[in-house]
Amino acid sequence: MEFVRRYRILLTSGSLLLVSLLIFSVSIRSQSYRDPLGRVVLDSLAPFQVVFSWMGRSVGRIWTDYVDLVGAREANAHLEQRTAALEGELVRLGELERENARLAELLNFRARLDGKVLGAHVIARDPGPLSMTLTIDRGERDEIHRGMAVVAPQGVVGQVSEASHGAARVVLLTDHNSGIDAMVQRSRARGIVQGGTDGTCYMNYLSRDADVAVGDRVLTSGLDGNFPKGIVIGEVVEVGRRHRGLLQSAIIRPSVALEQLEEVLVVDATAQVVDPPA
Repeated sequence: MEFVRRYRILLTSGSLLLVSLLIFSVSIRSQSYRDPLGRVVLDSLAPFQVVFSWMGRSVGRIWTDYVDLVGAREANAHLEQRTAALEGELVRLGELERENARLAELLNFRARLDGKVLGAHVIARDPGPLSMTLTIDRGERDEIHRGMAVVAPQGVVGQVSEASHGAARVVLLTDHNSGIDAMVQRSRARGIVQGGTDGTCYMNYLSRDADVAVGDRVLTSGLDGNFPKGIVIGEVVEVGRRHRGLLQSAIIRPSVALEQLEEVLVVDATAQVVDPPA
């Protein structure tokens, strides 16, 4: 009795539903018979059936939406991973394309140098403000020695200051310890290109009557025993007199972006610059 009392609503609803189903099945078998009680039962159960049907559809929609949401999240995660992988691949391909372009330019310049020339990668830079040097991955095992010229397709980089077994330090032309015998291409005026303590590049020891003008191109003269003749150093951006007017000095803008170098050529002093191949 306690069970019946506790679940009387469910039992009553179930009993009414069962009776309605029985009446409905009997009415189907006998269309000519109409049961007034069955109509009343059906009318009374209709609201409950509507509610149960709505609840079933709602639960079904919620479950379907949940499954779709989980699937969408998994798909989004997969797409994000794929996008990240493609972006990484795009960056890698871009770097390869730039490297191939640099190496092609380096090889074209190498074809203009007749003699011992070695390619090298820049592996380190000196962070100090007063010492402008970099390190390359070539050394004594590659017959690299002190004083050898270091160049790039755009022009002079510097020269080797010391070498170990597998690496070498290069003093840049903007370092105050550097010195390159140079000439003005237009007038053939000669001087020494040196770096200043402020990182500026100068062409010093020009005679007072030397014909030097802004915009002139400065080349290696080949007279210092280290650099082949005819390699571009830079361009004159300013001309002035120093040492009480006895000499001239010009400020040179290097033709090579020294802070962006990644590959260079190490050139022996016996090498020569030849005309580009046809």
